[in-house]
Amino acid sequence: MSLVLSLTSCAIVAGVTLTQAAVTAVSATIAATEKEESQINQGFETIFADSQLLVKTLNNFDCHFQQVDENQFIVETTCGNLIYKRNSVDEAFRLYLDEINDVEGLLENIKSFEIDYGRNVQAYTYDHIKKNLSDNMTIVDDEVLEDDSLYLTINVE
Repeated sequence: MSLVLSLTSCAIVAGVTLTQAAVTAVSATIAATEKEESQINQGFETIFADSQLLVKTLNNFDCHFQQVDENQFIVETTCGNLIYKRNSVDEAFRLYLDEINDVEGLLENIKSFEIDYGRNVQAYTYDHIKKNLSDNMTIVDDEVLEDDSLYLTINVE
């Protein structure tokens, strides 16, 4: 018997789930009124949930970041500051914006972080699957599709 797994492309995941949050965050900051101020102060949802993968992602960029603890990161870019913060390790990080001086550049930075984080999650998941296959399972085929999704065929004996 064969089992087929597909690890969806990080670009597709980022395009659907993350980029909209980034656009909303930057747009809300630009057009902040008193009514929207409370939303900005509450931060914006992300799917960044793993602090080790977030550190790996940030290390790949030419930016300075400070890890306050496993629940808070301050990222300084030339376009503005991004603060990723959560209350506990059981939650995803929220994105807070600070000292924005180049909105378009900051939006591009956010998109890049999100796409690379998605790639890191995809790589971690792939490695985790390979390491944790049962003795009666083998990967027969692993193929990278046009959209960078991974297509795994696992044989179960």
